[in-house]
Amino acid sequence: MQSYFSLLKNYLSLTLSLLLLLACCAVVASAQTETRERRAPAATEADSGKESDDSSAVMNEVTPAPSPETDKEDASAAAPKPASNGRTDRITLLRAQIKEAKTEIERVRLQRTLVDYLVALNRREEAVAELRAMLDATNLDAASYYNIGNGLARLGDGANAIEAYHTAIEMRQGNYPRALNNLGVVLLERGQLDEAYDALVLAIKQQNFRYAEASYNLGQLYAARDEADLAISEWTRALTVQPDHVDAAIALARAYAVTGKADRGLEVLDLALKRTGGNARLEAARDEITAMSARK
Repeated sequence: MQSYFSLLKNYLSLTLSLLLLLACCAVVASAQTETRERRAPAATEADSGKESDDSSAVMNEVTPAPSPETDKEDASAAAPKPASNGRTDRITLLRAQIKEAKTEIERVRLQRTLVDYLVALNRREEAVAELRAMLDATNLDAASYYNIGNGLARLGDGANAIEAYHTAIEMRQGNYPRALNNLGVVLLERGQLDEAYDALVLAIKQQNFRYAEASYNLGQLYAARDEADLAISEWTRALTVQPDHVDAAIALARAYAVTGKADRGLEVLDLALKRTGGNARLEAARDEITAMSARK
């Protein structure tokens, strides 16, 4: 009998231990689930505007000249057209909606709409202030910071645009070619050539050396350093990747002309005209180089 009770006692002890172990596992699982829920919500591409040019104050590919790599606008953030009256009421309404927004994503979407409206009213300083305030948000995804940087860059606030791009890049563990490209352009415009070089080269590497826009911008950087051969090489790469890149064709043709190879420059433009089916800017560049050759 004693042996029986001893076995029962051991059995109950083992059962209790198993129950305690299962209870601990349940607590751990619950804690992990709660932790995940407390993390900043990952916005969907529709919520964040993907990486699009989703407001009039926001740029997708920042370039010294017009870029062919512009995505469709996010209709959810489209700016209202300024009316002849009720402008103040519209701004007041938007500010109230921003204050009452239930999520960070919704708040940022409304702030982008307000930025658009302020830009449309030529109230650029207020638009910049709104974008700067958006930088303080905590629950945003990388694409949102990217778009904030685009807006700040377009409105001339390079310093804060750089901060926004850095944040976006860090959130993607350094792998964000578009943000790196735009960062490189802003740094280039500010004369920070070494930092711009690092950003643009990394953007190109991350796209397996097939990123026409970044190659075009890197060519601009080489030109700023008076490194004509490197600029020509990079613009040639841009056209290899994207044959209808008008800016790269014009830059390459002019570089050839300046280095005494006007005929090669005209060949580049003729090919680009054929590929694009005609372009006023390409025609103007051709006339310019032809006139330059005639003077010589």
